[in-house]
Amino acid sequence: MASSYLVLINNVLRDLNEVELTSSNFSSSRGVQTAVKDYVNRGIDDIINADTEWPFTVVNKSFTTTAGTRLYTRSALSTTNTKTVDFDSFTFLEAADKKEITLEYITYSEYLDNYHERDTDPTGNSRAIPVYVYEDPENNIGLSPVPDKATYTVKYYYYATHTALSASTDTSSIPTRFENVIIERAKYYAYTLRGDVQNAQLAQMQFDKSIKRMRVELINKQLYMRAV
Repeated sequence: MASSYLVLINNVLRDLNEVELTSSNFSSSRGVQTAVKDYVNRGIDDIINADTEWPFTVVNKSFTTTAGTRLYTRSALSTTNTKTVDFDSFTFLEAADKKEITLEYITYSEYLDNYHERDTDPTGNSRAIPVYVYEDPENNIGLSPVPDKATYTVKYYYYATHTALSASTDTSSIPTRFENVIIERAKYYAYTLRGDVQNAQLAQMQFDKSIKRMRVELINKQLYMRAV
């Protein structure tokens, strides 16, 4: 079971030999307690940003096409928390009685060179079942050809960013067995605040080692299992 925001904060405060918080005085924290609140969130951010494809940040997304709509914004798709998109995961479903097909990813340059003129034909005569998916410079998801119906379903995976913890009962997406890495990183910031260079350096080294271990266990192992 994931530790609450309060538990993570108190684990850091305990290691720093500082007064811990309770659920009743959580909102009235002061000094180092408030700083540690920020450091826990910063530590989670650092972990998530240490790699682009942590499996614990994967989100399964689907949306229905709009006839005549070429580009789909993250805002419209309710995916403003996107860090990176797995463009190899896009599938397309024409109808419930049809099989899912994979959409082919193309770069935006390829799209402009080969399909942009066709897809922007104002007559709409080129609209059809999408075959390609791409991303424009504004991070919008594009489909080509432009969908001719509003009944198609597109599915894909993306990797989400961290939403800051705020309530004492909030929990992070970091797997429970790696919560100590959050604590290590928060302590690094606390030691830096105190001007404790030696302990800050030790915390940094431990954090780097832990991130490497996370990559081995969560990413490299997955790649190996896919290969065998």
